[in-house]
Amino acid sequence: MSDRIKPILTTTFAVFLVTYLGVRFLFAPQMGPDYASNAPFGPEVTSLLGSLVFVIFFDYAIGMVGDVMKTAMVIALSQIMIVDVYYVINGERGVMAAVLSAGVLLLSWFVAAKTYTQFSESASVEDSPAEAMEEPDFYSSPVENTWESD
Repeated sequence: MSDRIKPILTTTFAVFLVTYLGVRFLFAPQMGPDYASNAPFGPEVTSLLGSLVFVIFFDYAIGMVGDVMKTAMVIALSQIMIVDVYYVINGERGVMAAVLSAGVLLLSWFVAAKTYTQFSESASVEDSPAEAMEEPDFYSSPVENTWESD
């Protein structure tokens, strides 16, 4: 874990900067005066805490996926689909706000991947082609599993 502290902290700071600036100057003005009016913390604290939680999850997901940029883009696209697309479909968000939100998310996760890779000392987290990764055992067909009972 100690070898991951540096990339986690630097990535948290980078994501905080992109997210805070993107939300403050692009997304929030598009949403109007009621945006986050009931937030328990100010926008700086909220962005910093959110960035830390996101990056800790990102660090965990990199260990599962093995490719930093692929992990970042899967998280970004998942957020866009779950939040922005859904909110446009049900009428809670305008298209322009959703496009700006998607842009901030894509930029945030791209910066996260680049920063994490730059500050990682471990070769295992560097972007590597999918062919170089071994297939996990849990993908084998049920017939090959000897531990299953009939």
